[in-house]
Amino acid sequence: MLPATTRARRAKGIQLVIYRGRYYAQKIRANYDGSYTPDILYTIPTDNVQYILWLKRKRQVYTAKEKLLEASVFTLDNSQSRGTEYVKQRLREVDLYHLPSPLPPKRCGGYPLLFTIDLDIQILSLGPVIHLSLTDLPKDRDKFFAAPSSPSFRWPCLSMAADHLISLPSLTPVELECDFGSYEPSYCAIPLSPSTWLSTDLGLYWPFYDLAFSNFKRVYSQRICQEYLRWPPCGFMFRELAYAIISFASGRVYFRIEDSAHLPTNKASWPSELGHGYHLAHHLPGSAPEETIYWFDNVLVSLVSEIPQQRHIHVDRTVDFGLQQGKLAFQAILLSLSTVILLDVEVVDGIPMVKHTDPLELFGDCKGPDFSLPESPPLHSLGNLQISPPQHLPTQPPLSSKESFRALSNFFTTATLRHLKPHGPETQGRLPNELYYMILDYTDNATFLTCARVSYLFRSYCLSKIRINEKNHKNEGDICDISSPIDTYTHQIIQVHSPLRLTVQNKVSGECLEWCPPKISPVCWSPRPQNDLYLVPIFGESNRLSESRDAMNIFSKAEES
Repeated sequence: MLPATTRARRAKGIQLVIYRGRYYAQKIRANYDGSYTPDILYTIPTDNVQYILWLKRKRQVYTAKEKLLEASVFTLDNSQSRGTEYVKQRLREVDLYHLPSPLPPKRCGGYPLLFTIDLDIQILSLGPVIHLSLTDLPKDRDKFFAAPSSPSFRWPCLSMAADHLISLPSLTPVELECDFGSYEPSYCAIPLSPSTWLSTDLGLYWPFYDLAFSNFKRVYSQRICQEYLRWPPCGFMFRELAYAIISFASGRVYFRIEDSAHLPTNKASWPSELGHGYHLAHHLPGSAPEETIYWFDNVLVSLVSEIPQQRHIHVDRTVDFGLQQGKLAFQAILLSLSTVILLDVEVVDGIPMVKHTDPLELFGDCKGPDFSLPESPPLHSLGNLQISPPQHLPTQPPLSSKESFRALSNFFTTATLRHLKPHGPETQGRLPNELYYMILDYTDNATFLTCARVSYLFRSYCLSKIRINEKNHKNEGDICDISSPIDTYTHQIIQVHSPLRLTVQNKVSGECLEWCPPKISPVCWSPRPQNDLYLVPIFGESNRLSESRDAMNIFSKAEES
């Protein structure tokens, strides 16, 4: 039996079960002596055959929970309530405390987190570093789960489980298993300094996007560090976070105004909170493509695990994908959440020439997993694949995470501008340029994005304003509003000043207000002050959206000078 930590919290505790990449939180009650008897652990058979049957039954139980919640909670329409009480009732039906999520719950109502069982990789975790295999738990379960002799000794079972402790296994992608010794790359690699994309002027709006991405990093950096080993590139949360990162970098992130910094935990929302999985009927959850390699704003994005020994294989497969689609010159990135590699590809005399940077850290405090894989021969490493004469670059200090994000943003801008015609007589329209600028205010989101790819001039017009939408208050009550917040807008940021200050214009009234970052951190649970502006980043397209209220950007009304 597992003991409670303090007398005040002995009534209940939280057990987490991971199934198909989602955390399922459940409350369990303590015994009279203050200890816990977790049924899910106590019933694990010691016999191998019985264990296989037990694992199959448990997975079936959580499959049923997943299907019920998918149908009744996560699939949204405008015909049924999705309010807090409705969601709580559905959770009671499946004996859960929180809605399942790819991220572990940050808070469990003050209840202690007792343990985590991962049905995917068959691991029992007692805290962040103590792991046991479900197939190798001590056979004397009564003694293993016995109550402690001292209330301060939280895990009495560890003394007899010392010989059973293991490290958390890594989820190495199967498709990367190959013969390293015989692998021959098909391209010529040329090292490239990332400073190429640091000198370009990103424009006056860069400080705003930099602040928004910094808030995003602050929220998700620790979670990425904790969960990195559990997320393969094809996994839902990996794809969602990667899509959010490139949305920030490319300027394809949208914003809406939220009423308050206080966020209800068990209430359906649209757009879905990043990773939660709410979605419209007949549409997939999330905002990211299902594939691990796809085109985004003229850049080929390839999602990869951070495995340095296999980096050249990732490059080869990414280059092959672009060439097979008839591209003889293109830009690509290898994105592993914590780092990114920039690739500039061009076919010269039938040989793919790949200019590449070293890995650039996007999350400075987030290190990738330490995989124990066989080393590739030196001639097969990315830095030494030089069929052409070596080009020695001066040694440069590694970029900071902020500089890496700036380089990635400029990389996307460069890829887009390559396909646009420069401003000139042949790109002039029949109407004065000022009218084209005004017409953009009346376009839907798809048309607005299309205009940004017409010419240099149109792109500069589109980049001169950031659309934001105010929350729809017409649909009150518990019916979830499923209208798309990015197809219409109520406000727009028309100017970003230095030091950072926003000029926000009301589309209807034309009124302009000045906003700046608060001088002190706001209290997230306080009622909304009249002088605060809450901007929530949104990612995706009209029918497949996700947002991050956790990474909300807060501004206060600027003082008149």
